Amino acid sequence: MSADHDLKSQRDRFLAFAFASADFLIEIDREGKIVFTTGATKFFTGHDDNGLYHMDSRKLFSANDIPILEGMQKKAHAGSKQGPYLVTIKNPAEETPGVRAFISGFSIEEKGSLYVSVAKGDGLLRIMGFEADAPPKISSSTDFETLIAKKIPELMAAGANADMTLLELAGLKEQQSKLDEDSWSSFMSSIAEVVMAASIDGETAASLEDGKYVILQEAGAKDLTATLEEKIKNVAKKFKMDDVIDIKSKTVEGDLPSLTEREATRAIIYTMNKMEKDGLENCGDDLKKSFKFFLEENTNKIKNLKNIISHQRFSIHFQPIVELQTLNVTHHEVLARFNTEDSPYELIVLGEDVGIAPDIDMSVCRQTLKYADKHKKDNIGKLAVNLSGVSIQNEQFVASLIKTLKEYPDAAKHVLFEITESSNIKNLDMVDGFIQQLRKAGHQVCLDDFGAGAASFQYLHKLGVDGVKIDGVYTKAILNSPRDATMIKNLTQMCHELDIYVVAEFVETEDQSKYLRDIGVDKGQGWLFGKAQPEVVSLLQKQG
Repeated sequence: MSADHDLKSQRDRFLAFAFASADFLIEIDREGKIVFTTGATKFFTGHDDNGLYHMDSRKLFSANDIPILEGMQKKAHAGSKQGPYLVTIKNPAEETPGVRAFISGFSIEEKGSLYVSVAKGDGLLRIMGFEADAPPKISSSTDFETLIAKKIPELMAAGANADMTLLELAGLKEQQSKLDEDSWSSFMSSIAEVVMAASIDGETAASLEDGKYVILQEAGAKDLTATLEEKIKNVAKKFKMDDVIDIKSKTVEGDLPSLTEREATRAIIYTMNKMEKDGLENCGDDLKKSFKFFLEENTNKIKNLKNIISHQRFSIHFQPIVELQTLNVTHHEVLARFNTEDSPYELIVLGEDVGIAPDIDMSVCRQTLKYADKHKKDNIGKLAVNLSGVSIQNEQFVASLIKTLKEYPDAAKHVLFEITESSNIKNLDMVDGFIQQLRKAGHQVCLDDFGAGAASFQYLHKLGVDGVKIDGVYTKAILNSPRDATMIKNLTQMCHELDIYVVAEFVETEDQSKYLRDIGVDKGQGWLFGKAQPEVVSLLQKQG
């Protein structure tokens, strides 16, 4: 048998092996450029192999999936395999929804190319019980808030920018009685489809009351508003309503790089609520102004909150966290409760918005230590105290916290810490130094609000921690979102390889708990296991 024949046979075997589980192969060099493709290139990208040569590989991925690719490139080393990850592959030259696919990465040489295999995802998603072909439903205002809380960190981690489009179809509500039920449903579905298609990844839009819509779309999209209005006019014309519906729209500039994740999220939600209540004419022109208006409207709340914290007029409650395999309580999270009508979470977030997070964190920590000291003869177990990403970058706060822990040496043995809003951490090396001080003193440290994106990989690389807590927005979506389910599974696997435990918050149903347990998540927290209570002792007695 000739050497040429052996080489051909070996090549054929490798190709057969690759395509047995993939439809499309990409080779990406160390600069992120595509240097080779083969397989169903046209199907996934709309281009032939030559058309992709030396293209930036990120152009094939939707904005919220770029961090996955960048994370794979950063972690690549000789012999390493990564994935699978659920992503959307798109035509880099067209604004199309793209194709859902599972990708895996493999590296042969150190500092060499990253080889990415791409497999169509719809068939496997159906096997997993997900409706692969079901079009995304337009969100309600409540669902949009949850979606934005997840989407903004992903966009900002990818360095992407976004604007808001406000859309008002005046006279829409009055037309409902003029159509039969099926026609009205078809008309509204057609409008929703047009609106969703204009949004980022076909999902960042919401339908409000009285024909009002909000859309988050890529910043600077050419003629988006005019195109959107034209498409809606065509839909209205089809249903003979083009003469009775007045279409109004307005673009609110995003400028995400000038805002923090929280500020951007707050500004978007504020703008949406303002739109729903007062119409688009009364909304600001950019998100930075919207955030300023939000703070101005909450002046009295801010003043009241500062007064509550300075006079310690709040209490602490305790919510159990359990091992998902045994349902035994491992520890409790300490949660502040205020004697006001406002949500405790909203007040805490407001405090972080206006810069008093260190004061809140220190006050809660002191109350926790006093509680543990009072119950030092009882079986209260471990208590998790939240520390804001802003607080732990404040040297005065760090010094004060360490001093306070030393004042209560016995009580401090019960305390572990959860770092919230880690996206606000700028100096990772400094923060890691503080974390290691706490761990050396016997305190476990967990990263809270953990999500997708390249930033998450960076935190795990730079910060030596004991655990991570997955952001509740992912837990809520896990049974209905293949992408979130895959993300949590891969994140859990990666954390276990680093000897880091994983907690899922907002676990509210048995189905969620079972799914999380099956994919390896270690611990759960949520109403399924118990609401926050004023006493740890009573909770442990109930468990016993």
